[in-house]
This record gives sequence, C-alpha cells and structure tokens, in this order.
Amino acid sequence: MLSLAKAGKDYYLQKLGEISPREDYYLKGGLATGHWHGSGAAELGLDETVNAEGLVRLFDGQHPATGEQLGRKLRRDGVAAWDLTFSADKSVSLLWAFGDAETRRHVVEAFEEATAEAVTYMESVASSTRGASRTPVLDSDGEPLLGEDGKRRYRTETWPIQTSGYVSAWFTEFTSRADDPQLHTHVVVANRVKGVDGIWRAIDGRLIYRNKLAAGYLHEAELRSRLTERLGVRWQPVRKGMADIEGFSREQIMAFSRRRQQIEAWRESHGIADTAAGNEVATLATRSPKNDHPLETLMPEWLERAAEVGLTPVVVSGVLDRSYDITDADPATLFDRLASSDGLTAESSTFGRAEIIMATAAALPEGGVRPTVEALTDGFLRRADVVPILPTQLDDMSELPIDLSPTNIDHPMELAEAAKRSQAMRRSDGIIFPGPSHEQRYTTTELLTIEQRIVDRALAGVAAGRWTAPQARVDNVLSHNPTLTEAQRAMVHQFATSGNAIDVGVGAAGTGKTTVMALIRDLASQDGVPVVGTALAARAAAGLEAATGIRSSTLARLLREARETGGLRHGSVLVVDEAGMVGSRQLAMVSDLVEAAAGKLILIGDHHQLAEIDAGGLFRALTVRVPAVELTENVRQQWEWERIALAELRHGSVSRAIAMYRRRSKINIAYTADDLINQAVANWHHDMQVIGDPAEVLLIGHRKTTVDQLNRRARSLIIEAGLLDGPSLSVNNRTFTTRDRVVCLKNRSQLGVLNGDLATVSAIDTERRAVTIRLDRDGRSVTLPHWYLDDGHLDWGYALTGHKAQGTTARRAHTVAEDGVDREWIYVTMSRGQEANTLYMTDSDPRPEDCTHLHHERAERFSSLLAALRRSSAKYAAIDTGRGYEAERAHDDDGISRTGIALGR
Repeated sequence: MLSLAKAGKDYYLQKLGEISPREDYYLKGGLATGHWHGSGAAELGLDETVNAEGLVRLFDGQHPATGEQLGRKLRRDGVAAWDLTFSADKSVSLLWAFGDAETRRHVVEAFEEATAEAVTYMESVASSTRGASRTPVLDSDGEPLLGEDGKRRYRTETWPIQTSGYVSAWFTEFTSRADDPQLHTHVVVANRVKGVDGIWRAIDGRLIYRNKLAAGYLHEAELRSRLTERLGVRWQPVRKGMADIEGFSREQIMAFSRRRQQIEAWRESHGIADTAAGNEVATLATRSPKNDHPLETLMPEWLERAAEVGLTPVVVSGVLDRSYDITDADPATLFDRLASSDGLTAESSTFGRAEIIMATAAALPEGGVRPTVEALTDGFLRRADVVPILPTQLDDMSELPIDLSPTNIDHPMELAEAAKRSQAMRRSDGIIFPGPSHEQRYTTTELLTIEQRIVDRALAGVAAGRWTAPQARVDNVLSHNPTLTEAQRAMVHQFATSGNAIDVGVGAAGTGKTTVMALIRDLASQDGVPVVGTALAARAAAGLEAATGIRSSTLARLLREARETGGLRHGSVLVVDEAGMVGSRQLAMVSDLVEAAAGKLILIGDHHQLAEIDAGGLFRALTVRVPAVELTENVRQQWEWERIALAELRHGSVSRAIAMYRRRSKINIAYTADDLINQAVANWHHDMQVIGDPAEVLLIGHRKTTVDQLNRRARSLIIEAGLLDGPSLSVNNRTFTTRDRVVCLKNRSQLGVLNGDLATVSAIDTERRAVTIRLDRDGRSVTLPHWYLDDGHLDWGYALTGHKAQGTTARRAHTVAEDGVDREWIYVTMSRGQEANTLYMTDSDPRPEDCTHLHHERAERFSSLLAALRRSSAKYAAIDTGRGYEAERAHDDDGISRTGIALGR
C-alpha cells in the first residue's frame, strides 16, 4: 500500500508536536537508517547515509551535503518534500515478525526491492517539472486585451520539462505507532528536480497524485511476486490491489492491527468515509508520538498475543512452500477482460496508462515484476480495439499531420487508424508528451462505437418524421398555460413539433421539467400515441409518473419487459427522466429499443447534477450535437438572489456563489466533525419547530456514516421535545416509534414501497413485529412486515444522503458537506429547499487558497469549500475527451453542433 503526504518541514517537525524544529522525525529513535536514493541524488553525489542536517537542508530546498540553494527558495506555504510511504500488508509484517532468521531476511529484501521498483516507476512518470511563460491576451485586432481594472490581461502557459529524477531519502521501519509489527518505508522526495535545461524547479505534484495508486498497486504486485518466488507463499484474493498471505486468519491479522482499528474507530465515529482521503484525515487525527521501542522489548508481548490467536511457529512455517510452481498470466484472457464492458471502461469512458498498470497488477494473483506489468500494459495498448485519444484541446487541427475533422473521419475504426498514424504530441524520443493537462487517454472501440452510433442516430434523426402534434393544438395548449416560462414553452414546442428521433432537454434544478412532460403526454395521448416513462431509480420513475401521468418504471424493468414482450409499441414516445445519470451503454440500449419501434426518444436531465455511476457522458455529448432546449429559469427557489447563486454555482462561478451565500449567513464553517453535526441538527430542529411539518425540512449528509450520526442526533432532540409517543419496536440497532420519520431502503413492489421512499410511522404492531407507515409521495398507508425490517430495509429518515435527496423538494434544507464532495453534489443538495438552503462544512486548513476574489475577512476559512466546488465529478464521453465542453458549445450556422473527435497517437 502506498500513502502520500506533503512532507513539509513545518508539518512534520512542528505541527505534529513531537520534536523540535531542528530535530529529525525520521531519524528519531535509531531504528531506521536513512539512505539517499534516486538518480537526482546520484547526480548530486549523495551516496552516504542520511543525517539530520542533510534532511533539514532537503526540506529547505538545498543541496543536502553542501547547503547550496537548488533553484528558487521555497515559499513559506510551499511543499518542501513529498512523503511516499510504502507499507506491507499486515500478513507480510507478521511473516517478518514471527518467521525464522532466513524468512525475515527474505521478507525485508523482497519488500525493499519492491519499493525500489515502485519508486523507479514513479520517477519515470511523475518527476517532470514545468516551465512557464506569461503572454498578453490579444483582441481580434491584435491589441492587448484589458481587464476591468484597465490592466493588461495575461495568459500563463506551461509545458512539461523532463528531469534527472528524484532526490530522495529512504527510511525503513518495522513497527507501527501502536507498537505492532508493521514493515514500511518512508520515501521522502525533495520537491526539487533538475530539468534538462539545468534549472532546479518544483515537481509537478499533479503527476504524483495521478500515479500514486498505480505505484501502490505495482508495489503490491512486485512484493507478491518476490515472496512467491523466494518463499513459495500463496495468496488470498486480491482486493483493491492488495492481498494477504494464505494461512493467516482474519482474527490473527486484526490482533496485530491496533493502529488500523484506531483509525477506523475514529473515522466511523466522525462520519468519515473509508477512502484514501478519509483515512489520511483519520491517520493524522489519531497520530500519537511514536515510541520506537527496541524490537527485543516488544517481542515478548508479540509472542504472547500471537499465542492467544493461534499464531504459532508451526502455523507460520506452514505458509511457506518453496516447491510451489508459479502460474504465468494468460495475456489474451487478461486483455479481453480489460477491454470488455466490465473492464477499464466500466465506470469511465476513457482510461490512462496508470489505470492499465493498476488493473494489470491487480489481475496477477501471484504478482508480477514491474517489467512484466509494463510489458503487459504496452501489449494491451497495441490491441486493435484500444483507441488512443489526443490528450489536448487543439484549437488548430491543421497542426496534425492528418485531417481528423468530422467531415473526414466518421467511424470509430477510421478514428483508431487515424490516431495510430498521427505522431502529434510525441517528444523527439517518441514518448507521448505528458503535459499537466495533456495526459494520453484511451478508450475501446466497443464503447466508442456505441457512442458514435447514438450520436449518428441523433444527427440523422433530425426531422425524421417521428411523432408530432398539429401546430394549432400545440398553440392551444400553450395558450391555456400562461404561467409557463419562455423556455418551457420552447421545450414543449420542440418536443411536440420537431419530428426528431431523439430530442434532448436540459433542465437546471427547479426549472419545471415535469411540467413540460405532462403537456407532452396530453398532446401525444390525443393522437393515441403511447407515452412511456423511465428513470434509473424507482423513486425517480414514480415521481415522474406522479407529476406527469406518464406510466413509468425503472430502466432495468423497462429493458427486461421489452425483452419479454418483444419491445415497445410501434411509434411510442419514451421519456427518460434524469438522463444525465444514465450510463452510456444503458442509454444506448434504450435508444436501440425506441429505434426498433420507430418511436421518439426524449432525454431530459442535467449534466451539471449528480453524475453517472457507469461510464457516461453520452447525454452531455448529445446536448452539444442536436438542437437541445435548456430550461434555465428557476421556479423553485423563493428568493431571486438564491436563484442567481445556484446558476453561478452550476456554471462554476465558485467565488461569486460563495460570496452570495456567505453574505446571507448560509455557509457555516466548523473545525470539528462534532461541531459540524451539532450546528446542522440544531438549526434543522429550530426550523422543524417553526414549520411544524417534518417533511418540509431536509437534513442532508454526504456519507452514510454522517447520515447515521445526523439521524441519531436529530432523533434525540425529537425525543427530548416529547414528539414521539406510543409503542416502540427495536430491530437492527434501530428503534421505531409512532411519529418517527423513516426512509425505505429497498424496492418491494408487493408492499408498494420504493428505495428512497420517505414516510412517517403511523402504527407499531409489537406482536407481529410490523410497522405501518404513511408515505410522503402519495399519502398511502403501508404495513412493513418483520422480514423487511429484519433485512435492514427501514431506517430513520430525519437525514438523507444527497442521492436520496435528489428529486425531493422541501421548504428548507440543511446540507452537511465533507471531504470528497464536489460541485455537482453541492449544487443538487443546495437546491432542495424553496425558502432556504444552508451549507455546513469543516475546514481545518488555516491557509488562504484561491480566495483572492472573496473580499471578506477570514476568507481562509473557506479553502476546503473552494476546493470542493472547484472539483467536478462530471463525466465525458470518449468522443468528447480533451475537447473541453465544460462551459461553451460550438455550433454551426444552423445551430446544430458538429464538433468533431480529436484523436492522435
């Protein structure tokens, strides 16, 4: 496993509070001897062991031996060094701790060799630096463009520069902070590299983050391979790139994972998700001074603990089998799996070389050495069905040696061949240029063919003679609905009169999409044309049906019933609601279904809201290629300022949006998770008391653990207020009482409940262990039997996740955001309340980052929020990768986008 941290001197030597500023954290205790490594270190002539003075100089951006300044002096808030910490799986550490002398030697050697290979990989892909220049922005007449302040506007351009490699100090240690066996190596990489131009600059840190997981997976594969070869160990299944040695039980592993248990307990108690970022936060929060006790003083206690869990010398020796034959991977089978719909493009339409490295390393149960993994990666990239995509946004396609404009390249196979012939974006040595925003991406012809087929169908289907309503009837409907916005009128007219095979509607939150669809249903029904609705989630489908009268079901059910019945009725109109959340392959299947019935497909959604789970971007791609109608006038939010703020947020104008919310005290910042929960629940409870209807006040959390905390805290206030009465029923660590707010977590058609249904408990039957609820969506009473409750399908509903809140409207909403949220999630949750929406977020970073446009005191408190809102989870189709459709569309004179696909190799 590889963890990554910014190893700034202040962070490690002062903030941890463990040692004085001039004392060395890594050298403290004497258990680990530091060694210089890396080609950059070799160039500096560093071949001795690391001493404290040399490491402090490294943190100060100086030559560790001479003190000479390497490049510019570090900024006070700059990154001095990176800490790449490679840790062995716990079972490997146990094999080292309890094996004989020869076994321990082999384990340490294999671990250090694996670390060396992983760092060599990182040095080859993530040691580039960047050159930069500022050039004035010119207007159409070639004159300097001035800003609002009358000063020239400049464009900063950067380009990658190859370097001599890392200057790094390595420290291998053997125990955790909890005094458990833990074999790990700190690789402290100076944030200084020498470019081929002879200048020392900072490393492009984005490359380190980008390749961190690949290096970690590679390290694990190397370690498995070397231990298999040296000691004949076998391995348990590989999960997330990691595997434990076969023969060690879960109980034995957890008995020596006290540090891990500390981190997990803190993370769960604070509602932090089990993610790399979440674990890093928990690790820092629970970090205590390391004692570095001598191993001989720890061993007696280790042996005693091992005996309690049956970890005897016989068990340890039993995991070794030096006669074990290694099974080589079958490249063809591996490549077929990677190229399949369940492979590299299962959740993303494109992938980079790092993802292939990860997938290949994880697919080798007995591991593999770096040259093997990289050779397999290169072999996969040579497959005919792997398509390279230009890693750039080219304004002038004439720069390419071949014409890749859409008028010349129409089909995926032609695109693949054109890409392979092109030499654009290569260095003189033939290597793809790894610019900061120009990473080489790839896709498969399977997915690219699907995307291109639907795009071609949409373009060819313009005015294709599909269902239309008479113009007079459309005018009549519009005249009888005077409250419609102009955009709603345009959407009704477009859908009812275009005759298109595929019509696309984009609707921001609260713009009245379902109002339009209700009118389309009325118009089509008058012609006897069947209208069918569908959505990804059952509750969304039920909401569509309730709001429009269109018979609706989930996408999965629609496709299943179509297979059973032979398809849709001829000429049907199929409406896909929340189409921006539907994966590209599923959207293509729906399109095929409609096309087989010579029907009309209406896609309505918003690609600025929650993104697809599967590989997506096809809805977004269609919005810039066919005459899409967009609803922008918010009819949900009561206040004009909030409608403007949401629009700014939706389009990425982060600073302006935050300023508007902050001026009205709609952003609350806390420095601890407990304070965050307390603030949100207290304000939610106040609104509950004012409004009096629990269904009209939403409490939203990002993660399930946070939602659970919010639910518990909210329910305790409800109990204190005496608002719950009558009998109670306890099941699955939940107690349900009459008047409790609950949410259903499983679709059960026989009961009439859907996943995400909000309800209020109206009765408890303790003898039958049943709960009767009144559903919010239609007021029906439903009795949930004991088996539904026993399976954990009912939970408290005072707080919801963002995905369950999507599609829900209330008078007021309180949103608790945490590490890992993005702009789309915040946009959705902050648009749920009609009267008010309040955001709560922790921010423990005291440094101001990117706050220059916020002219408020203590703007630094919003650094985490700014980072979250600048982070987007939006997905792009393979045909759009690198083209930058985020803000603007490119249209021909006829209003139809013909933007092409830029590929190259």
